[in-house]
Amino acid sequence: MELRVLHFTPHPPRDKALSGFLDTILTYMGEQADIHLAMLVPRSEPITNCEVHCIGTGSAHYGEKGMVNLLALQKCFLKLLYSLMPDIVHVHGSYHFLNSRIALWSRKRGFPVVFSPYGGMNPDYIEEEYGSRTWKMLSYQKSMTAGASAILSSDAKESEYIQRERLTDRVEFVSDPRNDEYWGEENYAHSVLGIYHKVLDSDKGLHIDQQSREALSALLHLSLSGSTERQPLCSEDILNLRGITPKQWRDIHLFAYEQGVTSNMEEGIAKAQLTVPEIHLESTPVFPLRQSKDQNPLGATLSTNSPLSQHRYENKLRHCDEAIRTTCVMLLNLRHLLRHDRATLRHLCDLTAVFRFDKLDERQLALQLKHLGLYNFTRRICQVLHETTYLDEGYMPVPALDDRGTSRIRTHLMKY
Repeated sequence: MELRVLHFTPHPPRDKALSGFLDTILTYMGEQADIHLAMLVPRSEPITNCEVHCIGTGSAHYGEKGMVNLLALQKCFLKLLYSLMPDIVHVHGSYHFLNSRIALWSRKRGFPVVFSPYGGMNPDYIEEEYGSRTWKMLSYQKSMTAGASAILSSDAKESEYIQRERLTDRVEFVSDPRNDEYWGEENYAHSVLGIYHKVLDSDKGLHIDQQSREALSALLHLSLSGSTERQPLCSEDILNLRGITPKQWRDIHLFAYEQGVTSNMEEGIAKAQLTVPEIHLESTPVFPLRQSKDQNPLGATLSTNSPLSQHRYENKLRHCDEAIRTTCVMLLNLRHLLRHDRATLRHLCDLTAVFRFDKLDERQLALQLKHLGLYNFTRRICQVLHETTYLDEGYMPVPALDDRGTSRIRTHLMKY
């Protein structure tokens, strides 16, 4: 499927050289992708290979003095956003309040944002323009930089500043062809498209489609099924697995690697006797996760930041049956990981295996969970396990619960 990118700049750059450069880059990108440009004002001249959209009132000077109807603008932009459903939103330009709003509106709805500050985060520029740049605008600028899926910079000093100040570690430097006679606009456009693909290959939990999610869940279920089960998957899951495209298999491999369940996925593929295209993840460039994930087993040793809490939990678990104690410790460890955004599907697989194959006295386990304040948490986890590893109700030690707390657990699992 063709890559679709929505670019945004409020007005044509006043610098004619920069304006012409942007038009040329969009033209070259349009040869390889579906390119769109949104602006506040109508554009008199078209851009080859790029469709231009006006999301303002139609006035040629709308928003030039910073006065816009923000609610109307948001409505127009979101209408365009959902009609196009772009893979990437690319915001161009620095120190314009609307740029920060476009980035925010896009991010909140799950669209990855690439930001090009064009020297706006160069420390020399910030110092020189300090008198005309308020702290409020600087904070908007830094928020855009920190929240973007990637920063595209052609200013070496700007890139160094962003990394030195730890605003984000997702900075991509692409040399400006206007300053390098051996580096043309076509090469620049090709490099930017490569950055878009790198963004989409990163944080795969946010970018993977529902069909691929369901396929991975089916594979996890297969890997965790007993050897005596005759039909562990329903016909819908089997048909879904057979309909996965090579691109979707690549996404599934990336997602499984990110979540620490590659071995489970491969075991599920072997059990299903599927023919999967060969995929080399080591040659796929990705950004580091914003929050490092723990891919180690849950384990039966209690891990907590507070020695006092650890001592309290150990006292409550002292007289438990060994199987119940192990299960409770794993649940405590999982709650700890979720609170720190470090939980992965690997940990859910570990817990699924315990619920399926360990002999647990469900009545005693329920009493112990209530004693530890884990009863509702475990019910929510059972619901998430039902969705991610297809855990059947018969294997759940407590009834599943789907509420706001369950929704938060889903969010934490797929979070950056």
